[in-house]
Amino acid sequence: MKNQKLTFVGYFLVIPLIFFVSTLLWRWGIKHTDIAVVLTDGLAILGIYYLLISVIGAARIVRT
Repeated sequence: MKNQKLTFVGYFLVIPLIFFVSTLLWRWGIKHTDIAVVLTDGLAILGIYYLLISVIGAARIVRT
């Protein structure tokens, strides 16, 4: 059960948070892209990521 909690925290919290912060730092902080463009692009990518991870996680649960 502990391994499942760590997997959840990693896939659903840590990885997306690292991605979003790095996207903000790189595109908005260093490249000086408009913040609205950075936010919409980053959130769209995270939405697709969450959808894929949810499907993969559900398939893993059904399989076991």
